[in-house]
Amino acid sequence: MIKSNRGLRTADIQKSFLQLLKEKPFMKVSVRDITTIAAINRGTFYLHYQDKYDLLHQMEENLLRGLELHLQRLKPDVLLLEAEKGQISTLAVEVFRYIQTNAELFQVLLGENNHFGFHKRLKLFFVNHFGEKMIQNKTFFQGLTIRKDYFSSFATSAFLGLVEQWLDNSLAESPDEMADMYIQIIFFIRKM
Repeated sequence: MIKSNRGLRTADIQKSFLQLLKEKPFMKVSVRDITTIAAINRGTFYLHYQDKYDLLHQMEENLLRGLELHLQRLKPDVLLLEAEKGQISTLAVEVFRYIQTNAELFQVLLGENNHFGFHKRLKLFFVNHFGEKMIQNKTFFQGLTIRKDYFSSFATSAFLGLVEQWLDNSLAESPDEMADMYIQIIFFIRKM
């Protein structure tokens, strides 16, 4: 029982924090603002978080941990083979479905009121993930004449740009359509 109350309180705190970040910049959000909207006292807030920076960090960590679980299952060589056969990878669709499920959090953390570096952190997350996956697949870099770190940065920036555009378009396309679009972009780039 206590554990579920704790979970409800953290959910209320996080929901209130997101609501505030939609309205004003992170630096102008105070713990008092968060506790007022969450209808809790400051002591309850401090049972769960050290401060608003810790709250933000934990929310980002949880979001990235969930994304990592989806990305770990992707295998670039299988993804490309499926695409060449005209099949959309169900694992790629699941990555976009995760983003769709957590769209509000992605939008707020990538939005103008959160100038606390999530965009850069997310890009670095993708660069590291991309690099690890590609190192496992040695044939992926075969014939590449530019440095791998530049290629990795380019590829992850393209993916991040695609995700941001999708969020800006209010998720108008389905996760299946986004996975297909991403594969089409990869094939287009490979032909260049």
